[in-house]
Amino acid sequence: MLPTLEASGVALFALSYDSVAVLRAFADKHGIAFPLLSDEGSHVIRRLGRINERVQEDHAAYGIKPDPRHTNLPYPGVIVLDELGVIVGKRFHESYRERDTGAALLAQTLRILEPDPGSTAGAPDDPIQVSAWLDSSTYSFFQRMHLNVELRMAPGLRVCAPPAPDGMVPLTVHVSDIPGVEVGAVEWPSAQLSRVPGLDGLVSVHRGTIRGLVPLTFAAPPGRGDLTVALTVGYQGCSDSERLPSSSVEIGVGIKELAMVDRTLPPRQGA
Repeated sequence: MLPTLEASGVALFALSYDSVAVLRAFADKHGIAFPLLSDEGSHVIRRLGRINERVQEDHAAYGIKPDPRHTNLPYPGVIVLDELGVIVGKRFHESYRERDTGAALLAQTLRILEPDPGSTAGAPDDPIQVSAWLDSSTYSFFQRMHLNVELRMAPGLRVCAPPAPDGMVPLTVHVSDIPGVEVGAVEWPSAQLSRVPGLDGLVSVHRGTIRGLVPLTFAAPPGRGDLTVALTVGYQGCSDSERLPSSSVEIGVGIKELAMVDRTLPPRQGA
């Protein structure tokens, strides 16, 4: 993740209520190469409005026993600053247990997308190639990630973006239900306006290579085991002179359950 950020000209910092000594020991232990900033007393965190004053209530909802250390914890999340230090993006979760993968954070906050390592559906000579993969090969309880869906269209081709006019099939992604996995709406890049043979007016389309991101949250308790995320991608291609028949492809993406780790909080160094 860090090399990808550096290559994109992005600086990474982490802010915590821990003391300088605690953060230095933590960085040494885990080989962290980016700055860890100490906000002992949570002064900056409070000014940013990131203190969760409902920790005990939240933990009760998860069946976690009361603990005097679990008070006034900051919401885990990311703040994006521009070159002038102005906040241009935020991403936070209600519970400290909820975590994004590094690839999901880059895609969600900075639209930095990892290269395609996915499985491709269809024949190699198909004019529209569809591939899909997950941000990570493993998942854990309360982890959030993206299902990446990429279409690579031959030159001159495009697909209709939703909503589609009568007579055209829009680009869609359907993820089969998996108990305990929450599926969000797919996020596509902005569409372009184009003419489609046989239709009046302009139609919203996608061209070239596009990638959609489907948010997934693994909300089921540990012990589900390895899973397969099954999806169906529907679309209809067209060129300047013709409309292709509508198509759909099915892809299965496997993911392994990560062994449960100890998420117990260390003794607090300041509130």
